[in-house]
Amino acid sequence: MRFAFATCILVLACFPALAQPESPHMSAIQGNIAVVRGRVHIEKGAEGTFINIDFPGASRSIAGYISFGDEPTFRGLSDLEGRTVVISGMVVLDGRAIILMTDPAQLAVVN
Repeated sequence: MRFAFATCILVLACFPALAQPESPHMSAIQGNIAVVRGRVHIEKGAEGTFINIDFPGASRSIAGYISFGDEPTFRGLSDLEGRTVVISGMVVLDGRAIILMTDPAQLAVVN
């Protein structure tokens, strides 16, 4: 019951972000929920995987981050290389803008 309630709150919290237009020139502000679309480059690290979003002319780069413990829930990460995807989630600034990804629903393949 608690899990279902928490899931409902998360989904409802995402509606305002989904209504915002997807823009490569978005202003990624820490704590905001963002939706970003672009071509990806996968970069595996010791602590997790970065999904680097490539869109030319963007004012700020942004990447999705999947921690090492959450990687098994994201099937086929290596198959995403060069494809266009949409990622969503809360923005954290750690030298660059990063979207923390813990749920596979935060990642959708466009083509």
